[in-house]
Amino acid sequence: MSVLCYYQISEKKNEAESQTMITSVILLLLSSSYFFIEAAKSSNHCAVPPFVGDLPRAENKEILSIWKDYKSGEDCSDQRRETQQVIDNLPDEVRAMVFGRLPSFLNDASTDVKKMFRVIMYNRTMNYDVKKQELSKLAEQILNKKQLTDFKRYLEERERREREFKEKVNNLSPAAKEAYEKLQRLKAERAKIMEEMTDDVRKELRQLFRKSKKRE
Repeated sequence: MSVLCYYQISEKKNEAESQTMITSVILLLLSSSYFFIEAAKSSNHCAVPPFVGDLPRAENKEILSIWKDYKSGEDCSDQRRETQQVIDNLPDEVRAMVFGRLPSFLNDASTDVKKMFRVIMYNRTMNYDVKKQELSKLAEQILNKKQLTDFKRYLEERERREREFKEKVNNLSPAAKEAYEKLQRLKAERAKIMEEMTDDVRKELRQLFRKSKKRE
């Protein structure tokens, strides 16, 4: 056998082995994907979401009420859809606190301290200046030196963003500004209604909307 022939045979053999290996890898990936997809299907996260304890009181009560009568093994598409609607209606600041990165001054804080700050941050009856005053007072009382330094830096950044946002609002057309202010009032009113609503009323309204959805 010539050297050239030997290398040609070897190359073909290597190509065949490589093709076999690629095929095996693809099959393995497809198999893994199949089991992953099947596992995802069998685990639809039909339960109260783990972040519910970090939500404002109104949304916390609303989501707990959504899942109150759910029984394991039942279809939970309604509960998941309604939970998502609650999350979608969260103010940007609250959404950032719940799903984003915590402000640096709270990174090493205890759970109780975080809750105390959340109570103020989530309060929709306070305007920005009152909220800033209450946060500063709380920070001086319970944060250590490093946390307090981080808090002041956080507050400076918040004030900068607040000034920029107010400037944008002031630059809106009269019609757009009026619409924005109405929407802000509606958000506050909705939060107040949801917080004061009893579980029985929540249940009645959910059943009403679920039936309406099914009729569609």
